[in-house]
Amino acid sequence: MELAPFTTFGIGGPAKYFTKAGKPQELAAAFQAAHGFGIRCFILGGGSNILFADEGFDGLVVKDECREFAVQENIITAQSGAWLDGLVDVATENSLAGFEFAAGIPGTVGGAIYGNAGAFGGCLADILESAVVCDFSGKPKIVGPGYFEFAYRRSRLKKDFELVLSASFKLRPGEKQRIADRASEHRQLRRIKHPTEYGCAGSVFKNIKKPSLMPAGKLLEEAGVRGMKVGGAEVFEKHCNIIVNKRGDASAREVKELADLMKQAAYDNHGIELEYELIAIEP
Repeated sequence: MELAPFTTFGIGGPAKYFTKAGKPQELAAAFQAAHGFGIRCFILGGGSNILFADEGFDGLVVKDECREFAVQENIITAQSGAWLDGLVDVATENSLAGFEFAAGIPGTVGGAIYGNAGAFGGCLADILESAVVCDFSGKPKIVGPGYFEFAYRRSRLKKDFELVLSASFKLRPGEKQRIADRASEHRQLRRIKHPTEYGCAGSVFKNIKKPSLMPAGKLLEEAGVRGMKVGGAEVFEKHCNIIVNKRGDASAREVKELADLMKQAAYDNHGIELEYELIAIEP
């Protein structure tokens, strides 16, 4: 199964094995089975923020289609494959504030917890109440937010391979129209700054947080990366921290080469070593 159509970049070769899971128990079973057979396993959510290799993936890719959710008072509980942007609408309809930062983010609950996704000053760590996870044994357990050791665009899941099955988010009562307006404003800003007509995977590099906030896009712009391209991979004209697959024929190799050139330009210009936010999946 070609992986490119399942990613926002539109890039990626074939997976050796591919399946879909519509229930958490199916997701856990596939995860456990892959480990039992000694096969590499990748859980694919929204396909954003990742770059599959041109050679594909020599293992099992499980497309997470577990999308059920429930609302109880000020808590929204959702399965790992639920869309973040959809949960923003669920929160809005129930007059619950706190999820607006995620408006327009093209990801799922599991992936968002994995990378502590965030925008507009908010992130998943701010609202996570609890989650159900499992390791290769397949036995689920309930954990609190501290379990994930959240940091900027990071969680313990990046070093300890466990699977998120579902999560509960604690929100606060608010005025429905004000919540809707904030979410709409965030979506509009994302439409202005992010490409909607080209394949991309969002920000290539993390912002610099210390000693003070320095947006990676601004550093890259000052370093002169605007207009850079390698083959079909190009720096987005409206945001220098985004690479686009403008013609639809960019390869993973070209994206990586361009990203390395951007990183070097920032270092040469500012003496700053940018850290990748884009996750390149080895074949």
